[in-house]
Parts: sequence; C-alpha cells; structure tokens
Amino acid sequence: MRTLLFLLLFPLVLCGAEPRLKIAVVSDIHEKWNDLERVFAFLAKKNPDVVLSGGDIANGNPASYKKYGEIYNRHFAKKKNPPVHIPILGNHDYLAYPKGTKRPTAQESMKRFFAPMGLPSNWLQHYKVKGYTFIGVSATDDKGEHSNKDEIKKVSDLIGRAEKDSPGKPVFVLTHLTPAFTLVRSDFNKIKSPGARYYWRVDHIRQMLENHPQAVSISGHTHLAIEDERTIWQGEFTAIHGGVLRWVTPQKPAPESGLVDTLDRFKGRNFVYIEVFKKEMIIYRFDANTLREIKPGKRWRITLPYTPEKAIYTDQRSKNEAAPQFPAGAKAKIIRDGKNFYLQLDRAKHPDMVLAYKVKLTYDDKKISLPEFFVSSDYFLYDKQPDRALNINEKIKLPAGTGTMEITPFATFGKAGKTLVTKFNIPKK
Repeated sequence: MRTLLFLLLFPLVLCGAEPRLKIAVVSDIHEKWNDLERVFAFLAKKNPDVVLSGGDIANGNPASYKKYGEIYNRHFAKKKNPPVHIPILGNHDYLAYPKGTKRPTAQESMKRFFAPMGLPSNWLQHYKVKGYTFIGVSATDDKGEHSNKDEIKKVSDLIGRAEKDSPGKPVFVLTHLTPAFTLVRSDFNKIKSPGARYYWRVDHIRQMLENHPQAVSISGHTHLAIEDERTIWQGEFTAIHGGVLRWVTPQKPAPESGLVDTLDRFKGRNFVYIEVFKKEMIIYRFDANTLREIKPGKRWRITLPYTPEKAIYTDQRSKNEAAPQFPAGAKAKIIRDGKNFYLQLDRAKHPDMVLAYKVKLTYDDKKISLPEFFVSSDYFLYDKQPDRALNINEKIKLPAGTGTMEITPFATFGKAGKTLVTKFNIPKK
C-alpha cells in the first residue's frame, strides 16, 4: 500500500506539488467557433490563472470579436476566480473589414477588437498574476507588423523591470508574429526573396527579447504543427509556438525550413497549456480535434530559473538527431484520384517522428522532367491509418507515365535516411 501511494505522489513531489501558475494558450482561431468552444470547455476545467489568445481571431468578418467574447465569457467569466484574459491582434485582425471599404487605421482596428470583449483598447497589455509578469503586444501598424523602435524599447524595458523585481521568474511575452531566428519558419526574409508571398522574419520582436533570459516568447501566425520539435527554441531566451485552431501547415525539414507553402495545409489543430512550478515549467501540447495530449512522454520542460547554459531546445539538437529508416522490403507507389495524387508507402521509422519524404521521379520518357518535391508525413493526424496514402501538394501535377522513384525520409531537424528506390506507374485519368 505504501509503495502504491508513493508511486501516485512521486510525480507531484518532483514538480513541487501544485503548480504555482496555470496558463491556457490558443491562437489563430480564424472564426473556427466550434473548435474554440470545445477547446475552451476543455481548458476551463483546468482552472487557468491566465488565458492568452495570440491573434487572428477573425478571418475577414469584423463581427468576429463579439462572437469570440461570447464564447470566452460562457466558459470563463462566471468562474469563482476568473482568469486574466489577454487577447492580442494578429495581422488578420487588421485585415478584417468589408470589401470595398477603406482599411481602418490601427487605432480603429484595436477599438473594434477590444470593445466587444469589454477590454481597454491598448496595443500593450501588462499584468502581474501571482507574482508572474505577462505582456501582451499587438502590432500598431495597419498591416499587423512591428516596426516602431519606441515600442520595442518600451517592451524591453518592461521585461527588464520584471526580471529585476522578480528574479528568476519567467516573464511571458505574447506576440502574434514570431521573433526572428527562433522557431521554424521565423528566418524567411521577403526582402531577400523576390516574389515571396509571406514575410515571416520579424527582427523587431527579437530585439524586444534580446538580453532577457527570463523572457518566454509565445507566438502564433505561422500555423505550425506543434508535434514538430522546431516549435520550441532556447537561446538567450525561450520561444514557443502557441498553437493554431484553423489548420496546420507542415514545414520542410531543415535546412529548407525558410521556404513556405511547399507542403499542403491539413486539418491539424492544436493548442497549449502551461504549468509553472518553483523549479520548472511544463508545456503540454494538445490536439484540438481529439483533445488528446501530443507526445505525453516528451513534454517540454524548462528548468527555472532559466539560463542559456541550461538550455535543452537549442539549435544544436540537429547534431544528435537519428536518421529515419525504411523497413526491409519497403514498397511505395503513387495513386491517382481524379486531379489529386497520393503517395502510398511502408512508412520509415524514427525514435521521434518522420517529418517528410523527398521524392524524385525519373520518367522513362526523357522528355518529362520534374523537380524534386516533399510530401509531409501524417505525424499530426490522430485518426491516421497505417496504410493511409499521403497527400501530394495539389500544386504538383504529375504526368502519366512510368519510371524510377527515389524516396528519402527526413527527421525533424533534417537528418536524412537511406533512399528507397522503386518503380512507379502513374496512370492516365
């Protein structure tokens, strides 16, 4: 009996019993109200002290904020100890205005955003909750980007003051866009890539956080699958992705991580829940479709107080990554279904996960030449079947014909496994 009791209580002893602080995080809702309703109902049962909403609540409809406020109040406002609510604007919240009308100013967008939630219209929100500092930062230009140097200094000064007043405690900084050169996709620079559709590199947010080791950046925007270990980063501070409720966009493996829209969007949805203890912070990742925890055996743990010397989730992780390998006798083929193409194969194996497969097709007809392309694995789909065919990006059109197919599996940080070589036969419609 004593042994059983010890085993039950041991995890609590390690973490310091009850958490000192509980944080719920959602982002990039894009008017997915049914998903938000389900996720808020789930998170409300955990009685969070703070609810962070990382922007892009709207998807074009300026009435979104009233709807969001109604759902939020239904689950949190009537609690005995309601949480502190910190929502910020994302770029889509600045773009949510009727077609044919003039784009509203940043101030008009903020008022339209905050007023239905009963909150003051302010680009900067600053709270202290149970001794921990939270800073919500909305961009102040009408595109939802950050470019004001005075604002950078103001946020940096707030972080510095919090580090001085509460030594060793994490300081949580919520922005919609991601600090440059931290998480996957944060290094893509439109200026250096002519014709690029998106701009993901945000140096200004990075500058807010530099020289502040206790800063914990939480951001959205990039629609990342949080099964991907590149959605947490540690260096001179800590950065994590806060999840996405609309869809996930799987990324290419490093070093091609800066290229966007190379893999299909999928109906993956996710969110984050955080518990802060005296000596560590635990970050739980959840699938929003099933409400199941993602990788419960690999919860992100950050030692407190944080110092860069204690960092686990650094850029150096790629050096120790194992290579994925196909099982002996693995087979693969391309399936055609109308206009869509799929890759069906015996999956490669990896201790963590296989991120994607690079495919090269060499046609017997030498007149046909195609560039290599990536196919995302389905690591983020909980209803997957072992023999599920993987989506090939709808932009990739494969001519009918026969030839040789080379498939190379990649792990998260870009370690490649041995290439599978096989024949293919793509039938006509």
